[in-house]
Amino acid sequence: MTCEQAIEYLYSRLKFGLIPGLERIQALCELVDNPQDKLKFIHVGGTNGKGSTCSMIAGMLQNAGYKTGLFTSPYVIDFRERIQINGQMIDPDELGSIVEEIIPLVAQLDSLGITPTEFEVLTVVSLLYYCRKKCDYVVLEVGLGGLCDSTNIIKQPEVCVITSVSYDHTHILGETIEEIAFQKSGIIKENTSVVVYPQIYKEAEDIIFNCAKNKNCKIYSVKKEDVTPILSDMTGSVFSYKDQRIKVSLIGSHQLYNAATAFEAGMALIERGVKLTVDNILFGIENAHIAARTQIVSQQPLTVIDGGHNPDGVAALCQNLVTVFSGKKVIAIVGMMADKDVALSAKLLAPLCERIVTVTVDNPRSMKSDDLKGVFESYNSDVIACDNLESALKEVNGKIKDDEMLLICGSLYLASEAENLKNQ
Repeated sequence: MTCEQAIEYLYSRLKFGLIPGLERIQALCELVDNPQDKLKFIHVGGTNGKGSTCSMIAGMLQNAGYKTGLFTSPYVIDFRERIQINGQMIDPDELGSIVEEIIPLVAQLDSLGITPTEFEVLTVVSLLYYCRKKCDYVVLEVGLGGLCDSTNIIKQPEVCVITSVSYDHTHILGETIEEIAFQKSGIIKENTSVVVYPQIYKEAEDIIFNCAKNKNCKIYSVKKEDVTPILSDMTGSVFSYKDQRIKVSLIGSHQLYNAATAFEAGMALIERGVKLTVDNILFGIENAHIAARTQIVSQQPLTVIDGGHNPDGVAALCQNLVTVFSGKKVIAIVGMMADKDVALSAKLLAPLCERIVTVTVDNPRSMKSDDLKGVFESYNSDVIACDNLESALKEVNGKIKDDEMLLICGSLYLASEAENLKNQ
């Protein structure tokens, strides 16, 4: 089976949707001899900041000489980004081979009325790959929620990390922040080390801490007052944390807290006997790069791609526009999914923009550009709608002045389109 055929097969499982629960992945894992029981994990959940934090932790382990798997989602350019070892995507032939091996097992479960979803099948593919490649550690990003997420098939992570928890996927995780935090805390296991990002909502923090204490866990809590910014520009930031000077190349003030969270995860690993040094930890943080997180893709004209798609992600982007890019007027191309809080995101972003072009993202969940235009017009009078990103770029190309910047934002799917166009 080719890589393309494997990806097409995985996509075919999307028709089963997002179904909470571990029954299906447990059944599939048992058919492949439970690879998750043969690996060591750092499990990372939360609403925002998971990808950045995972990248930093994987980098520090790799720098220390460990063979390190990294499982993240979604991808931006290449589907294989989701499964990596030491910064290298899974080989196309190996992806094809493992998926081909799993297809009859999935069919066997289908015949019993057990229908693994796309993400569940992908999770098992990644676990098999990491196991067969004999990874020392796997940094495992939660897909959705935590308690009922397929990555929660693992029994005992070395360290559990909870990043920023906020409102997202409320139709699945619950309408209140307490319900969402409960789901996120579901990855916490007995007697493990738990690292907690400085939470926006005290109610979320209380639930996370109570869960960790009830399970006899050691808590490593990042406090905002321990993070002191030193300098920040388009190349990243330098800050001090508990008297440690830290450089982070990812743009934005929120990345300081992600970096401090990753630092604490590294210290927790050291206390658990992992042979890491502070230099390894600092290297992993400084050298973490992740696409579509306030990513500068061109200097002429200044062009930024950002995949923030919920109000907290958009708020972080807005903070960057006000601070890092304060000297530039913003020309924004915006596309968003209809199931997100579009109104609040528009309220935050639109007043900071000189002009806005709305687009329909190439995704069935996308809000139509005309409807998106109507939302953004409530907060900005200069909004036009285009059918897609390509037509929007034609609309703005050659019209960006020296004191302006182009921002493409609102969805990771739109960011992926932008990256692919850039690379053509």
